[in-house]
Amino acid sequence: MSDDVEMTGKKKSKKKPKSKKKSKSSKKSTPTYNKVSVSEESGWEPLNVKQINANHTAGGNGFQYAITGAESQVVTVAIPPGETVQGEPGSMMYLSNAISMGVSCGGEGFTRCMAGEACCMVNFINKSGDVGYAGLTTNQPLAKVVPIDLNHPAVNGTLIAQQGAYMASYGDVKIVFDCDCNFVRCCCGGMGLVRQKLKGTGTAFLGATGTIVQKVLAPDEVMLCDTNCILAFADSCKFDLKRSGGLMGMIGGGEGIFNSSIKGPGLVVVQSMNMKILLESLAADKMYRR
Repeated sequence: MSDDVEMTGKKKSKKKPKSKKKSKSSKKSTPTYNKVSVSEESGWEPLNVKQINANHTAGGNGFQYAITGAESQVVTVAIPPGETVQGEPGSMMYLSNAISMGVSCGGEGFTRCMAGEACCMVNFINKSGDVGYAGLTTNQPLAKVVPIDLNHPAVNGTLIAQQGAYMASYGDVKIVFDCDCNFVRCCCGGMGLVRQKLKGTGTAFLGATGTIVQKVLAPDEVMLCDTNCILAFADSCKFDLKRSGGLMGMIGGGEGIFNSSIKGPGLVVVQSMNMKILLESLAADKMYRR
C-alpha cells in the first residue's frame, strides 16, 4: 500500500502550503548629507599646486610662475623683459639665457639679518626683449614653496612670518622685522622676539616643511594652533597665547603649557612640520622607522 492511500482506499488530499504574505515594511528614509568635504566645511584649504599652476599660465600678463614637485619643490618664474625677481642666496637652480644674476646688499642688509635672512639678496634680471625663466628652490631639506600674494585682501599688504621663511619674491616686496615685546608670547608662542615681516603689493614665496594648509579667518574668529606649526599670518590678525589645559593637560598633553591663539580677520598659514624640529630630529636620529 502506498503512502498516498489510506486504509479505507481513499487518497489523501494534499494540502497546499499556505503562502506567507510578505509584510509590507515601511521604507526607511535614508539621511541626506551635505556633500562638502571636511576641509571645505572647516575652511582649511590645502596648498593646491595644480590650481596654482592653472591660474598662472604661460603667455599671461606680467609675472607668471609654476611650482614643480611634491617635496623639495621648485618654482619656475617667467620674468618679463626688463623685470627682476629677487631670491635668497643659494636659491638659484637654473636660468634661461636671457636672465643675468646680480647681488645687492644696500642699507637693508641689517634689516634682513634681523628678520632671519642673509644680508645680501640675489637679483635675477631679464635684460633681453623676450621672456626669461628662473628656477628657484629653497635651501631647506624637503621644503615646499608657498606663494603669498601680499596684495590680496586677506593679507592687505603686510604678512608676519617665521624667521628665515622668505625664499624669493617679485614685485614690490620689502623684508623688515617686527618685535613682539610681550615676554610670555616671545618665549612660549613659537614666533620668537623678532619676527619676519613682509610688506608690499607683490608676491612672496615662502619655504616650509610638511603639509601646508591655510585659512582666511573671519572677523573675531579664533584659531588655536600648535606653537611649532605657525608659518605666517596677516598683520590684521591678533596673535596671543592660551593655556593648553589643566595641570595634567600641560604636563602630559604633549603641547606644553600654551597653545598659540590667532584671532581674525586675515590669512593664516600653518605647516605640519617645523624646520627646527625636523633638523633636530635628523641630528638626534629620532626619526621613526618601520
